[in-house]
Amino acid sequence: MVSVLPKDAGLPCVHYFTGTPDPERSVFKPFVFVQGIGQLKETCSPTFGPDDPVKKRPRFQSKPDRRHALYKKHELAAAIMETTKERGEGIRKKLMTLETQRIEEMEKLAQSSISDWTLVVHIFSDTVQDELKAYS
Repeated sequence: MVSVLPKDAGLPCVHYFTGTPDPERSVFKPFVFVQGIGQLKETCSPTFGPDDPVKKRPRFQSKPDRRHALYKKHELAAAIMETTKERGEGIRKKLMTLETQRIEEMEKLAQSSISDWTLVVHIFSDTVQDELKAYS
């Protein structure tokens, strides 16, 4: 995680998360905490309710897969980057371009006089779906 904390208290703090296993080959996604924010779709780890090993006695007798969808897709992309040089380089370039675009968008928004930050909560979420489909 990387956080940008502006001196001007009227501007939002912007946090950049990877949510994936390898920050060097990942995209840092901008995020602004707003009131009433819910879990973002692709980064929600699965829940197991009463069958969760953490709730059973004795505890931790099994280890469920808690990786969220974005993490799994990034693992696939990382494997492609390691094994297929040309295709992997194409994926890496797409990811870096996407990251640069979103950071630029967020920087512009952070300097603007936007009053409702809930509008930018999903600045990355809508496009990440399209970009990650390329991995499948």
